[in-house]
Amino acid sequence: MKQKSVLYQELSWPEIKEQTKVCDIILLPVGAVEMHGTHCPVGSDSLNSQKIAELVAKKTGTLVAPPIWYGSHMYMQYGFPGTIPIRSDVLKQFAKDVITGLVKNGFKKIIVVNGHGQQWVYVGALHELALETGAFIAIATWWELIRSTISEVCETPFVHADETETAVALYLYPELVDMTKASKESAPSVVDKKWFGGPVGISLEGGFPGHNITSSHFQVDVYKLGILGDATKATREKGEKIVNAVVSKLSEFIEELKSKYPPGVSPIGSGGQK
Repeated sequence: MKQKSVLYQELSWPEIKEQTKVCDIILLPVGAVEMHGTHCPVGSDSLNSQKIAELVAKKTGTLVAPPIWYGSHMYMQYGFPGTIPIRSDVLKQFAKDVITGLVKNGFKKIIVVNGHGQQWVYVGALHELALETGAFIAIATWWELIRSTISEVCETPFVHADETETAVALYLYPELVDMTKASKESAPSVVDKKWFGGPVGISLEGGFPGHNITSSHFQVDVYKLGILGDATKATREKGEKIVNAVVSKLSEFIEELKSKYPPGVSPIGSGGQK
C-alpha cells in the first residue's frame, strides 16, 4: 500500500487498518499552549513535536496521530498570559484514552513525541497503560534525546523560549517567529542554581532534578517577556542541526523496533495485563 499521508486524520479507516499490517508503530505528538516570549507563538511546544513527528514519519513509514495540543505545567508557569494549563490528572486520563484508542486500532507500539516539560504526567500514564494494554510505549522528549548536540550547537544552556527553542522554531516555522522581538532575560532562583536541573535533565551530583523541587519563582513575577535565556543567539542553522539530530535519533530507534518486532507483536508481551 502506498501511504498517501503520514497523518492519521487524513486517512480512511480501511487505509489505517492496512497500515497496521505494514507497520504498527505510530507517533503521538504532545505539547502545550503557553507563552514563549514575545517573539515565538504560544503553540511552540506542540508545533515542535508535531513537525518533528512528521519528519520522522516520512523517513520511517510510520503514521502521526492527531496531536494533544494542551499540556500540564509546572507550578511556576501558571499565570503568564497566553498559557492554558490542563490539570495533570485530567491530562493523564485523556492521554490514556487516546493511546488506548490507538492500541485498539492495531497500533501496538506508541512513540509519544513530547515537546513540553510535563514528563511526569506521561511517564505515569505509560506504566499504567503497559499493564492495561500490553502495548509498547516510549516517551520521547526531543531534547532529552540529543543533550550533547544541544550543548555543541548552542552557546547557552537550554531553558525556555531561549536560544535552543527559538532556533528550532526558526527552522520548523520561521514565518511565525519575529526575531526583532527576541531578547535576553534572567531571574533569581529560590535556591542556588547548583541545587537544581533544567529541562535538559538532572543537575550535577548533589542536585535535584528540575521537576523535584520548587526552585523557581513564578515566572510572571520575575520575567517581563517570558524569555528564560538568550533568544538573540538563535539561528535557523542551529535549529536545523538540532532538528536533524532528533529526527535521526528517533528514526534509528524506530527502525530498530521495526526490525525486531513485526506488526502485531508487542515487545513486552501481555503477561501483566489486567
